[in-house]
Amino acid sequence: MSDKNQYSDRHSQFFEHTNIPYSRSKDDVWDAMMNQQKPEIKQSGKTRKMLIYWSAAAMVIVLLGLTSFMRFYSVTLYAPKGQHLSKLLPDSSRVHLNAQTQISYYPYWWRFARLVELDGEAFFDVRKGSNFAVNSEMGTTTVLGTRFNIFARNKQYRVQCISGQVEVKDNTGQKQILKPDQAVIVSNEGNLKYIEKGGAKHAISWTKNRFVFTAVPIKDVFKEMERQFNLQIKVAEAINGTYTGNFKRGSNPESILRLIARPFGLEIEKTDTKAYRITKSEN
Repeated sequence: MSDKNQYSDRHSQFFEHTNIPYSRSKDDVWDAMMNQQKPEIKQSGKTRKMLIYWSAAAMVIVLLGLTSFMRFYSVTLYAPKGQHLSKLLPDSSRVHLNAQTQISYYPYWWRFARLVELDGEAFFDVRKGSNFAVNSEMGTTTVLGTRFNIFARNKQYRVQCISGQVEVKDNTGQKQILKPDQAVIVSNEGNLKYIEKGGAKHAISWTKNRFVFTAVPIKDVFKEMERQFNLQIKVAEAINGTYTGNFKRGSNPESILRLIARPFGLEIEKTDTKAYRITKSEN
């Protein structure tokens, strides 16, 4: 026990008589620790290249998505039976839709391509500018700035130039340039018939609610009445013949039907509020 006490006394005496020099105070050491900078993390050249690559790829994807949206986003307009519709297109060109007619166009792509898809009948008043094209099932009509009418229904395709100049191309590649008062008709067989003069006034009379027919199959006349008056007209299969005449949209539809049917010896039977059945007279 006494040996341990002697050892402890000698240890204490050593530190009491020993002076260990240290020039920095406690405050100096603390400041040095607080001001010590964190080591920089250096990016390798490979890491930088990968960041640039992925940033560029993300930008390309965004641009492709935006371009795709602009190119394929479309607006569709439809004039149902019994109604007409007039609409300004993005460049202030105006289109008038006849009853039961539909058009589609691409508003955000319009500055790159003035393109309209048509099913039915429409009158176009086009402002001058780049090519203006109207696609239909049986052909394409291209203009710069002009007024023209297109009928594209049930495998029938007719284009009437009102002013300016129109190029018509059918699905076989046949082309025809039209000037004012000239027209072209594409038949079911794909034959392109050119009409030198006449018909412009009657072609757009529907825009004033007047419908003119010259040697038109009677069934087509009844179809037009269905569109203009929102009717259902059931016609016997055996009824044939052509009709020349006209009617106004504001008139009484039943009176018009009876007036058209009389020369053909047809009977008109009203089966519902807006439904009729047409048959041959037995007499």
